[in-house]
Amino acid sequence: MAGRPMKIWFKRISALLCLSLVWAPSAAVTDPNDARVMVKLQQTWGSVLTTWTGNDPCGDKWVGTLCDANTNQVIYMTLINLGLEGEIPPEIGSLPALSNLDLSFNDKLKGSIPSELGNLQNLKLLSLQQCSLTGFIPASLGQLVNLTYLALNGNKLTGPIPSALGALSKLKWFDVAYNRLSGSLPVSSNNAAKLGLDTWPVIQHYHLNNNEFSGSIPPELGGATECLHLLLEYNQFTGTIPDTLGNMKSLQILSLHYNQLSGPIPQSLNKIVSNGTAYLGLHQMRVNNNMLTGVVPVLDALDSLEFVDFSNNTFDPQPFPSWLNASANTIQTILVEFSNLIGPLPSDILSYPSLQGLYAKNNQLNGTLNIPSTLGRRLRVVSLENNKLDQLTFATNANLPNISLNGNPTCSGTGLVTAGPLLCGTVVPPATLWNSPLVASSTCPVCDDPLLTSNPYTCRCSKPLIVSLEIRAFTAPTINDTDLWEKMRNQTYSSKNITTFFKIDQIWVRDASINNEKKVLVRIYFFPLIGETIDEVTETIIKVAFTQQLVSYTSPFKPEMVKSIINSGAISSHGSHGFPKAAIIGIAVGAGGLLVLIAFLVFVAVKLKRRAEEERKKNPFADWEKAQDGDAPKLKGARWFTFDDIKMMTNNFNEDNVLGEGGYGKVYKAIEAGTGATFAVKRAQEGSKQGALEFKNEIELLSRVHHNNLVGLVGFCYQKGEQMLVYEYMPNGTLTQNLRGSKADWPLDWDRRLLIALGAARGLAYLHDNADPPIIHRDVKSCNILLDKKMNAKVADFGMSLLVPDEKDEKTRKVKGTMGYLDPEYYLTSHLSTKSDVYSFGVVLLELFTGKAPISHGTHIVKTVRNLWDSAGIAGVRRTLDPILDGTSMDELEKFVRIALVCTEDTALERPSMHEVVMQLETLVGPKAHIMPGSDNSIASKASKSDTRIPLPMSNMMSDDFEPASGQFSQAFSHGSSSSHQSAFRYSGGFGPSPVQPK
Repeated sequence: MAGRPMKIWFKRISALLCLSLVWAPSAAVTDPNDARVMVKLQQTWGSVLTTWTGNDPCGDKWVGTLCDANTNQVIYMTLINLGLEGEIPPEIGSLPALSNLDLSFNDKLKGSIPSELGNLQNLKLLSLQQCSLTGFIPASLGQLVNLTYLALNGNKLTGPIPSALGALSKLKWFDVAYNRLSGSLPVSSNNAAKLGLDTWPVIQHYHLNNNEFSGSIPPELGGATECLHLLLEYNQFTGTIPDTLGNMKSLQILSLHYNQLSGPIPQSLNKIVSNGTAYLGLHQMRVNNNMLTGVVPVLDALDSLEFVDFSNNTFDPQPFPSWLNASANTIQTILVEFSNLIGPLPSDILSYPSLQGLYAKNNQLNGTLNIPSTLGRRLRVVSLENNKLDQLTFATNANLPNISLNGNPTCSGTGLVTAGPLLCGTVVPPATLWNSPLVASSTCPVCDDPLLTSNPYTCRCSKPLIVSLEIRAFTAPTINDTDLWEKMRNQTYSSKNITTFFKIDQIWVRDASINNEKKVLVRIYFFPLIGETIDEVTETIIKVAFTQQLVSYTSPFKPEMVKSIINSGAISSHGSHGFPKAAIIGIAVGAGGLLVLIAFLVFVAVKLKRRAEEERKKNPFADWEKAQDGDAPKLKGARWFTFDDIKMMTNNFNEDNVLGEGGYGKVYKAIEAGTGATFAVKRAQEGSKQGALEFKNEIELLSRVHHNNLVGLVGFCYQKGEQMLVYEYMPNGTLTQNLRGSKADWPLDWDRRLLIALGAARGLAYLHDNADPPIIHRDVKSCNILLDKKMNAKVADFGMSLLVPDEKDEKTRKVKGTMGYLDPEYYLTSHLSTKSDVYSFGVVLLELFTGKAPISHGTHIVKTVRNLWDSAGIAGVRRTLDPILDGTSMDELEKFVRIALVCTEDTALERPSMHEVVMQLETLVGPKAHIMPGSDNSIASKASKSDTRIPLPMSNMMSDDFEPASGQFSQAFSHGSSSSHQSAFRYSGGFGPSPVQPK
C-alpha cells in the first residue's frame, strides 16, 4: 500500500506540470487597458495577494485570473476567501471582456458596490457573497444584460432593490438574503420603465429572505413559471398570499414564514403538481408564524409534498388536514402547532410510509390516538403535547418512536396507567447540536499542532479546508442522526467538481447545530490526500463549486447557502517552502539503512526472477514460440492467473458473485486473497470460446490500450479449457443499470450524464486515434459503458473489436454488433470504419437524453428523435426527455441533441470523428472537461509548450442555424481543419479553463 500514495503524489505533480505548461506566458503582454486596471487592483489588494507580482497579469500568472489568449484581456477573476481588505476599486468596471467576477467570502472587503460594474457588458456571473459591503445596490447593474447569476447575500446592503435590475432578462439566480434591504419589491406595474422582479423570464431562484422588505407580495411574481425557490421568509410582508403563486408550475420550495401575512392560504397552490415528473411539484410549504386566517384548504393534488408548516397562525377552528393522506407516500414532516385544530387525528397518520416527524402540540385535538403495530419505518418524533386526547390504543409489539403526550387527559388520572411514563414523561427538547461520533470513538492520534486535525477515516493529521453551510429549510425532524449526515457526506462527494478531486474518505461532516431561526449550520472538512494542506488548484475548485452552487443536495439539505470557507492551513502554507517534515525524516532514516535496503532489494529481485521463470514454464503460451501461428502473446502489464487462482477469488464461481451475464458468458466479482484487490472476471461459456490464436490476439489488443476511460485489463486465464479475462472492477455497474435498471434508484443528473458522455467519447477517441494500430470497438452500447466508484465512464468489452481494416479485407468482415446500436450503413454494405462506432455512440447519447432503450415499442430512438426534431426542433424533442432531467437548461439540451443527431447520420461521410465529438462535448461540459479524469486526451492536453492557445471546436456545431441533416454542415464538419481554430483564452493562477465561443 505504500506505493499507492506515491503514485497518486506523482500523478498530482504531473497534473500540475501539465497545467504549468498551459499557463506558460506568451510573448504578448496583457492588454494595456486591462494591465492598468489590474495594477490598480494590485495596489489596493497587493498586501494580501502576494502572488500578484510584476505588471503583466496574464503573462505573470496572477492567481485567480483567466485571460483571453487572442486579445490578452482578463475574462475571469475568482478571488474567493483570500482576505481582501479595503474597497472594490471603481476601475474594475473598466475590464470590458470580464465575464466572471467572484470576490466572495472576503469579510474585510467594505464600502459600496461600485456603480462602474454596470459597464461590464460581458459579465455573466457576479458573486460578492459574505463580504462587508454597505450602501445601496447600484441601479447600473441593470445594464449587465448577459448576467445569469447575481449573488450579493451576506452583506450589509440597505435600501430597496432597484427596478432597473428587471432588465436582466437572462438572470436565473438572484440572492440578496441576509442584508438590510427594505421597501417594497419592484415589479413592472409600479414604475414607468415597466421593469421589476417579474421581468426575468428565466429566473429560477428568488432568495430574498432575512431582510426588511415590506408591503405586499406582488401578484406579478406568479408569472415566474421556471422558478424553483421562492424564499421570502423573515421580512415584514403584509397583505395576503397572492393566488397567482399557483401559476409557478416549477416551484419546489415556498418559504413565507415569519412575516405579517393575513388572509387565507390560496387554494390555487393545489396546481403545483409533478404529474409524475421527478423533481417537479411543490416539495416544501412554510407559511408559519404569520397572521393567516380561515382554514387550511384541501391541497390533495400536491403529489410531491415533503414538508409543511402551518404553525402559529390565527386559523379558524378546523379539523386536522386529513388531505395530507394524499401525500402519504412523500410527506416527511408535518408541523401544525398552535393551529386551532379540533377533533381526532387521522387513524392511519402514524403509518404514513415516509413520515418522520409530526408536530401538533397546543391544539384542541381529542378522541383516541391509535398507535398501530405497523408504524412508518422512518417515524422519529410525534409531538402532541397540550391537546385533549383522552384515549390511547397501541399494539404491544409496536416499536415506539419518540412520542410525547404530556398535557393530554390520557396522561392524567387512570389514563396515565394506560399511557405509561414512556409517553407521558418530561418532554425532552430536540437536539440542537450534533457531533460526529468519529470524534469520540476514533483511535486516531491527537495532532501536535493545534491547526492540524486528525482525519477520522485515515488517521492522518493535516490542515483541512472547512466549508460551513446553512441549510435554510431543513426537513428532517431531528439533527441527532448520524446516518443523516453520512447521507450528506455521500451527496457532497458525488456532486459537481468534488468527486474529481477527492476520495470519499477525504470528506468529513464534522458537526451540525440549529440556530435561533431553526436553520441548521453544518461544517464539512475537506482533507488533503498528500501533505498537510490542500493544493491551490483543488482549493479553488472547491470554493467555486460551493459559492456558485455547483454542489447539489437533495432533501433534507436544501436549499443551502455557504456561510464561510476557512483554510486552516492558509496561515502557514504561504510561508512554507522546501521539503515536508515527513520527507526530511524519511531521507534521514533512509540514509542510515541504505545498505540494508540494497541487500533486501537484491534478495527480492532474485526471488521474483525465479518465480517468474517458474510461472513462464507453466504458462500455456510458452509453447507458442515454436508454433507456426506466431510468437507468444506480447503482453504489456497483464498478469497470468491460474484456474485455481480465479476459482478461489470467485468462491468457486459462486452465483452470489455474478455481476452480469451476456452472450459471451458470465461476469463474476473476484477478490484476491492477501491483497484484498477486487476484480471482474469474464468467463467464456461453451459455444462462445475462441481459438487459441484469436484469444491470444484479443489479449494482446487489450493489454496494449491504456486510457482512463477504458476498462483496464488486469490479466487472463487460459487453462483447463477455460478462457477468462480479468478486468478492473467497476462498482457502479453499467450505464444501462443506472439509467433504467437495478441502480436507477439514484438517478443520474444532467451534469453527471454529460461527464459520462464525455468520458466514453474520450475512450473511443483514444481507440480510433491513439491506439497503435487504431481499433474499432464495434459494439458500443450503454451496457458496455461501465462506471467506477467515482461514476467516471469507462468503455468495456472488446470481444468484437477489430483493428482498423485494410481496404482489401473490409468487405470480408462478418457484420457484428447489437441491434439498435448497429450502424445502418455498415449493416447494408459490410463497410466498417471508425464512423460505425460514432453512430453507436450517438445512440448512447440519445439514451442519456431519454433514459429509454434504443428500440422501444417497435420504434427506434433515432427515428423518433429525428422526426420530432424535423417537425418542431428542441421543443418537439423535449417530449422524449427523461422526466428526471426536467428543469435542465434548454440551451444545453439543444446542443446535446445536435451532437447526437449528427453522430447518427445515415452515412459515415456525414458523421464527425470521435475526436471532433470529444471537442464538442468538452465545450458543452465547460471547465470540468479539462479537470475530470481521462482528460489526458482533452483539448487542453494537446496544447504545445510553445503555444498556450488551445484548439477550439468548430463553432458552427453550436450555432443557432445548425441542422443535423444539413449537407453544408456535414461537409464542414467532415473536412474542416480544427487546427485552424484557436480558442480565445489563456488562464493563469489557480483557476481552471472555461471555453469561450469564437467571435
